[in-house]
Amino acid sequence: MVKRIEFLGGTKVSTWNIVCSLYLERLPNNTNQIPREFHLITLDERPKKCFMISHEAIVESDKEMISILEKTDSFRKRQVTEINGSKYELGDFIIRIGPIFFRTETKGIAIEVEYTPCSKTSTSPFSCTKLLSEFINGNLGPFPDQSVVQATFDFSAYPKLPNNYTDLHTSYQYLNLFKSI
Repeated sequence: MVKRIEFLGGTKVSTWNIVCSLYLERLPNNTNQIPREFHLITLDERPKKCFMISHEAIVESDKEMISILEKTDSFRKRQVTEINGSKYELGDFIIRIGPIFFRTETKGIAIEVEYTPCSKTSTSPFSCTKLLSEFINGNLGPFPDQSVVQATFDFSAYPKLPNNYTDLHTSYQYLNLFKSI
């Protein structure tokens, strides 16, 4: 896939890294309570921020939250899923590609395609779905299982998310990707 991107004229511009960590509440021994949990996502393109996703809310926080969690010892990190890849520019498109790691196993390959004129001017990245699908299938695909190409997304589980698409939406999409593997 990387060779295909480079053959089309794509230029590697940086690395691409996303980390999703599951945290569970530390409870006293011999308790019947179910520990609270949340996922913490870091995006390398937002180096000073992290995103915490629980069953009730999605919150953006300073990355300092990670050290606070470690110092208070009230939650413990249980699982880590990570993408370590590369970011390419190809005309008006940004292509991010990398393997998805869970523990020490490679679980798949993530490919994210962004059409920059659409992402800068619209309220939703899904407003350019047809163009992105044509680009992906014509240049990177075809993919035998079209369900892997995500054309829409349901954010109704979090009705308090802003109407305009933000990094909160992006973090929720990554969480759902990681949960699906």
